[in-house]
Amino acid sequence: MELDVTDELQAYFDAKGKVVLNACPGGGKTTAIAQKIINLEDEYKKTYGNHSGIACISFTNAAKDELSLTYNQLCGANLQYPHLVSTIDSFINTYITLPFYYLLERNFARPQILESNARLDSFWKTKYTNKKGQLVDGLKNPMNSLKAKSGRSIYYQYLPSTIRLEPDGSYSVNGNAPSEDKVDLKAFEKYCKYIKGWQFENGLITTNDSAYIALRLLRKNPKICKWLASRFPHIIVDEAQDNSLMQHQIFEELNSQGLENIEFIGDPYQSLYEFRDANPQLFLDKYNSDDYVGLDLSNNRRSPQHIIDCFSLLRPEDERTILGACKTDLKESILIYKYKDGDRGEIINHFEEYCISKDLKKLKVVVRGNSIRNKMLGRDAQQRPWHNQLAYDLIAAKIEFDDKNLKDAINIARNIVIRLENRALSFVDFGHLRAELKTDYLNNARIIKFVEGLPELLNTVEDWSELCPAYVKKALNLDYDIDFGMKKTSRYFDKATRTEAVSAHFNRVDIEKTSSLTTVHQVKGKTLDAILIFFDEKNHASNINFRDLEPDADGFIKEKKRIIYVAMSRPKHLLAMAFPHKISDKQLIEKFGQDISIINLD
Repeated sequence: MELDVTDELQAYFDAKGKVVLNACPGGGKTTAIAQKIINLEDEYKKTYGNHSGIACISFTNAAKDELSLTYNQLCGANLQYPHLVSTIDSFINTYITLPFYYLLERNFARPQILESNARLDSFWKTKYTNKKGQLVDGLKNPMNSLKAKSGRSIYYQYLPSTIRLEPDGSYSVNGNAPSEDKVDLKAFEKYCKYIKGWQFENGLITTNDSAYIALRLLRKNPKICKWLASRFPHIIVDEAQDNSLMQHQIFEELNSQGLENIEFIGDPYQSLYEFRDANPQLFLDKYNSDDYVGLDLSNNRRSPQHIIDCFSLLRPEDERTILGACKTDLKESILIYKYKDGDRGEIINHFEEYCISKDLKKLKVVVRGNSIRNKMLGRDAQQRPWHNQLAYDLIAAKIEFDDKNLKDAINIARNIVIRLENRALSFVDFGHLRAELKTDYLNNARIIKFVEGLPELLNTVEDWSELCPAYVKKALNLDYDIDFGMKKTSRYFDKATRTEAVSAHFNRVDIEKTSSLTTVHQVKGKTLDAILIFFDEKNHASNINFRDLEPDADGFIKEKKRIIYVAMSRPKHLLAMAFPHKISDKQLIEKFGQDISIINLD
C-alpha cells in the first residue's frame, strides 16, 4: 500500500502536543493515523522504553477494526503491545473505571458494565396481591415512596434507565432537566441519588456511569493520570466529533495532569451519535481554539468531484472547499429513482442489477434508521397475538438466523435461554452469567442449534403458538410448561390472523434479497463502490426528505442532515437516491443539475 504524502499529511505527521485534525470524507484520516503510528514507533521505544506506547481510541468497533486493518496493509504487521487500538468506551472501562472502582466504593460488588440500560427498569418491577386478591404489577420498595406530583412513583415519569449523571454531578433525564410540572426537583434528586447509589453499590453501571466514575477518579486521584500518561504518552482520539462532554473532559483531565500528546481527529459533519451525547461543537471549539494546533485534510481521495459536489450541498457555500483527488472516475451519472408505495423492492432489484452489470461489487441500500429498514423488510408487524414477550423474542432470533445475522441471533437467544433455564436468577447474577457465557463458544454453538431448530415461521400463528412452546421445553429440557398467552382478540390482534402464517406479519415480505439493505449508521466510515439512499415521503422530524438537501440557515447542520451527508459521501463510483414520485423532474434538476439520470419504473 503506497501513501501519497501531501503537504497537509506531512503537517499532521510533524505535529505534536495538542492537535485537532479536521478531515473531510475520503480524506484518508485512517491511513494518516496508521502511518503516524508507524512513524512514531521507533522514536517512542527509544524515548519511553518497551512498556509505553501510543493509544489510538475510536468511537466504534468498526472504526477501530478499520484502523488495525490499515496499519497491517501499510507495514505488513499487526499493531502490538505496548501500543493499543481500542474503542473509547473500552479504554475508559479497562484502564480507569474497572481497575480503580474500589477507590470509589468500599463496599461494592464486582462492577459490570450493562449492555442495555433498560435492564435497570426491570429490576424494580414486582408482583403483589391487591385488596381484591388479584395478582398485579407493582414496584419494589422504596420506589413506591418516591412520588411525582401525580401521586404515582417518579419511576413512571422517569425510568431509572433514563437517569444520568452529568460532569458537574447533577442529574438529568437523558441529558435534559426534569419538568417541574411533573416532579418536585428535591424529590427528583432524592430519587436519582437512590438509584445511582444502589447501582454503584451493586456494581451495575451504564456506559455513561462509567465515564462519570472515570472522570471523578481522575480528578480525585492524580496518580491515575500520571500512570496513564506514562503508559500511553501519546493518545489519538479518532472519530472525536462523536465524543460527549464527559469524554472530552476525561481527556482534558489527563492532559492537564501530565499527558503531553493528545490528538482529536474527525469531521463534525459526520457526527451521528447525538443519542449517545455526541457533541460535534466541542470538536469545533477545539479546532478553533488557540490552545490546539488546528489542521485539515481537505482532499477527497474516495469520490469523483460530481459526488463531492452533491454532498457538499449540505455545507454553507463558503465551506464547499473539498476537492476530488481520486484516481479513478468511471463517469457514472448520479441515479435518481422516483418511487410510489409498494415499489421500493423493485427499485432495489433494479439498482442491484445495474451495479452487477457495471461490476460494482461493494454496494449498500441505506435508510434513515432501523424502524424504516424493518418496515421495508416487513418487520413492522401491527399484530400482537401474544401476551408473553418471549414469543416475540423467539421470532426475532429466528428472523436474524434466517437472515444469516448469526451474531444478533445468538445475542437474542442467549438472553432467552439463560432466563428460561435459570428462572430464580437475580438481576445482578443474570448479568454476570450473561457476560461469562458471551465468550463460551460451546454454549454459543448450542444456542445456534437451538435457534436453528425453532419451528418455521411459515406455520400459522395458531400452530406456531403450540409448536414453539413444546419445542423450547424439549430442547432446553425444562421441567415446566411455557405459555405464550395467546389473546382472543384485541386492537392489535385480528382474529383472522390465527390462521395466517407468522411470516406474513413478522418476516420480510417486500424484498427477497436483504443483504444490501442497512442503515446509514452501519455504513459510517465505510468505502463503497455504490450506494442507494431512500428519502422519505412524509415530512416528519425524524425522516430525511428532499427539502433537507441544503445547509441549515441558523448555523451548523443538525444531525438529520449529517446523516444524509455521511451516506452520500460513501461511494467511490455511483451515488443513487430514491425520492417519492411527487418530487418533480424539474425540482431534481434544479437541485442536482442536468447531469443526472432520472429513472421511473412504471
